[in-house]
Amino acid sequence: MSQILSFFGIKEKEHSFEELIHPHMSNLFKVAYQYTGTKHDAEDLLQDLLEFLLTKENELRKVEKLKPWLMRCLYNRFIDLYRKKQRQPNLEDIDDDKVQPLFRYFDNHQKDEQNKEIYTAMSKLSQDQRALVALHDIDGYTLPELSEIMDVPLGTLKSSLHRARKTLKQHITLQPYELNVRHY
Repeated sequence: MSQILSFFGIKEKEHSFEELIHPHMSNLFKVAYQYTGTKHDAEDLLQDLLEFLLTKENELRKVEKLKPWLMRCLYNRFIDLYRKKQRQPNLEDIDDDKVQPLFRYFDNHQKDEQNKEIYTAMSKLSQDQRALVALHDIDGYTLPELSEIMDVPLGTLKSSLHRARKTLKQHITLQPYELNVRHY
């Protein structure tokens, strides 16, 4: 079809920016929420990402695997904003009651105590380890995809994931039989 249109000198309609990004918005928000831990910060991160992507619209159209590329951009924006936030003085004390559990959207049936324990354990991880565990164990990305998204060698990701899981295991006392999980 594009050959026929080009023969007559008619350009095929390119997808608009919104058409390219819209199918990935819910996933981007979910991952942004996992990174930041609050809805407000996730919305800010996503807005910052969209502003950045709007300036890179031509590059965006050339990307073959859009989803991993978007996730990598989101991760890089998160790291940039995190570093920027570290340089700024903390004007607000964060109260634990204000911080929402990281797994709120995934295990609504879990008790609050279990969620707090998981959130506390996740907070013991570094930002990179938290992002890795969230993307791999919660969102189901494969290690080769994460290697591309995070721009880290595969072997490094494997060892980092192992260390993160080991740390989580030390801080979580929950056992699978204690959880309300269905077995099929």
